Amino acid sequence: MGAATRIAGKDLKLRVRDRSAFIMGIVTPLALAYIFHLVFGGTFSEEALDLQVGLVDLDDTQVSQSLGEALSGLEAEGVLVLTDFDDTASAEASVEDGEIGAYILLNQGLGAAAIQGQPFTIEVVGDVDSQTTTQVTSSIASEFGSAIERSQLSVTTAIALGQPPPPDELAIWGEEAALRPPAFTFVDVSADTRQLDANTFFAAGMAVFFLFFTVQFGVVGILEEKQGGTLARLLAAPISHTSVVAGKAILSFALGLISMTVLIVATHYLMDAEWGPPLGVALLVVAGVLAATSIMGVIAATATSADGAANLGAIIAVILGMLGGTFFPIGQGNDFLARLSYLTPHAWFMRGLANISGGAEWTEVLPAVGALLLFTLVFGTVAWVLLQRKLTR
Repeated sequence: MGAATRIAGKDLKLRVRDRSAFIMGIVTPLALAYIFHLVFGGTFSEEALDLQVGLVDLDDTQVSQSLGEALSGLEAEGVLVLTDFDDTASAEASVEDGEIGAYILLNQGLGAAAIQGQPFTIEVVGDVDSQTTTQVTSSIASEFGSAIERSQLSVTTAIALGQPPPPDELAIWGEEAALRPPAFTFVDVSADTRQLDANTFFAAGMAVFFLFFTVQFGVVGILEEKQGGTLARLLAAPISHTSVVAGKAILSFALGLISMTVLIVATHYLMDAEWGPPLGVALLVVAGVLAATSIMGVIAATATSADGAANLGAIIAVILGMLGGTFFPIGQGNDFLARLSYLTPHAWFMRGLANISGGAEWTEVLPAVGALLLFTLVFGTVAWVLLQRKLTR
């Protein structure tokens, strides 16, 4: 073991001097993660959805006022900012000035039409440059109109069943039906988050994606030394083949561990990435580095040259990274692509982080760690046997 650690230490000094591992393992993933953070990091934050909505109520009946009450409720919850206008001219001027993104117009006669079962119109006017606000406002107006239609249907059904209200109570029936609360409501129930926030997703995705490029510097070193003629001299010394392979594996593991540790700390302070409980993250990182080293070891053992191993390793790393969802989620639910992604260590690494996000216990990472260790066992065994044979040729 002493010979293996000395070989790893010697190679580590060489990699530090040429800065190749530093650039590929730290600088590049950190730069890309930060770029993604600047471009997409705030897309789904609370501050990103700025809904400025207006309301013009020309009907001023209890039916139309119910929409204003609903919008006020959404404003109280922080969903949107509501502005009331007395006429359409002031509302349109506010849209043109960019003060609001869209407004809802309730024309006079809406309440009477709702009560009498007559057709009605709800208008939504939005800014062409505020598509999100306009679409959300249109959805709110559409749901309000659907509620009125349901109330009209209830009154019509009562009449069709031979139980019509007295003529003097028809308006009361329609108004009560229009204002009746829904039969069900959605309740916000707090639960452990199983999805990474944008900043953590990009940080973790870039870290595990470039991890496979980083660990490659260690195991591919066997081919580099073989081509350079230093491997023959190394084997001529009283050093076993096992020590040589172990030394390269230790180097790969050390490079991967250093890279992941630096990226975790840097993205936490630079991007506000929340990685989760330290113990769970540590287990996941160690298992992920071992899995990456094992897979790249198989590639190094099957390649005929250092350049060939580097090229094949890059192809495999990109394919696994894309399929594993390091740039964007792959598949939905339990569809084919979603299940296929779990054939990659990347997907298990990302899943493990998601499992311990949102305040969950560190033990939630154990299934993902187990899957990564299974990758290590299978590919590590194959790589160990093939690299030993390569040294004897």
